[in-house]
Amino acid sequence: MNRTSRTLICFVIAAVACATLSSCAESDVNNFSRAGNGTSADSTQIGLRNVLIVSNGSKAALAGAVVNKTDQIDTVTSVSLVDATGKVSNLTNSTLVVGPRGAQYFGAPNPAGNQRPAIAVAFKGQPGGLVKLLFTFTKSGDVAIEVPVVPALGEYTATLAGAK
Repeated sequence: MNRTSRTLICFVIAAVACATLSSCAESDVNNFSRAGNGTSADSTQIGLRNVLIVSNGSKAALAGAVVNKTDQIDTVTSVSLVDATGKVSNLTNSTLVVGPRGAQYFGAPNPAGNQRPAIAVAFKGQPGGLVKLLFTFTKSGDVAIEVPVVPALGEYTATLAGAK
């Protein structure tokens, strides 16, 4: 075997090895994180799903879902903001009744495709951070959750505009 043949064989082996090894890795190009998605929290009786605050800096709304895991009606009586020092400030006087083994959606479509308005909240913070909220229920007590504050852009424009 001459020098040219050996060089050609080495080149072919290297090319095949590169093609084979590079195809082993899984691509993440199409997998992206949606930073605007809300967060979830659970107690033994209540689940909070995809909860977030939509804010434009002067107006804000709460969106997500409350899941009742019990056989009794329960009601959200308040949603409060807990600051870094532990001070609790009420964000809304709205109540939200959740049926037994049911879910109540706000600012998001329910499985039937209907959308209940988001809950207007007294929050003046800017988008881009996380805040700690405390949901208070008549029967299930308090459930704490850290939620993102997202800007009122794109899909969240309608959420803020329709808040009640």
